[in-house]
Amino acid sequence: MSTLAYFGVEGLDRIISQGMVYGSQIMVHGDTGIGKTVLAGEFIKEGLRCGDVCIYVACDEPPDVMRRHLGGFKVGTRAYEEAGRLVFVDAYEEEASPEKYHIADQHNLDKYFALERELVKRFEGRRIRLVVDSLSTLFTPLDSTEVMEFHRTRLKYLRKHGILALDVFVDGVLDGRVMTVASHLYNVIVRMKFGASENRPVRILQVGKVRSGKFSAAPYMFGISPVFGIILAPESEV
Repeated sequence: MSTLAYFGVEGLDRIISQGMVYGSQIMVHGDTGIGKTVLAGEFIKEGLRCGDVCIYVACDEPPDVMRRHLGGFKVGTRAYEEAGRLVFVDAYEEEASPEKYHIADQHNLDKYFALERELVKRFEGRRIRLVVDSLSTLFTPLDSTEVMEFHRTRLKYLRKHGILALDVFVDGVLDGRVMTVASHLYNVIVRMKFGASENRPVRILQVGKVRSGKFSAAPYMFGISPVFGIILAPESEV
């Protein structure tokens, strides 16, 4: 069983050819509608392919949206859920949620963190991928000091337990200072944004590794296919 992990996106995985160790934290941030949830879906699909337990926390849309998204990738979510390989947490519908795991108050960080710890304990001894889409939604109404204290404690816990965590942030939602400080807590940062090339909008992706500096922040153009997901090639550098 491999001790390294990948996104499952060919061009992106070439950039991080050495892979990521379990216990790494990944920040994915970018513009609304740029494809962050698509990347999260590919990350989950790759985890299921290589035997990981995948936990998806839906904050901005009901979990069924990701179920349908994975279905478009020919991933039968029901079988994985019944086998305990794929777990959905509803932090969107709150008290009205039909899901087994849900957050009654998505802005109560103590209750949220308690549920994360419960799930980590449940799958102790297994390789776990945890995706929160999007963490910025949980933080929106909270004081920046409270956010950072929670954030440091949570990531330290996940790192200690070897959880491969991918946190999604929507640009422009949180205070810039909070985003800057938070970014230094992650091992890998993926920035996705809209740009312009020859007077037409394009999608651009950059990868940075904060602590070692091994990754360049070179921009790469990418597209989104309803069948293949994110398509990015190193030769597309802009």
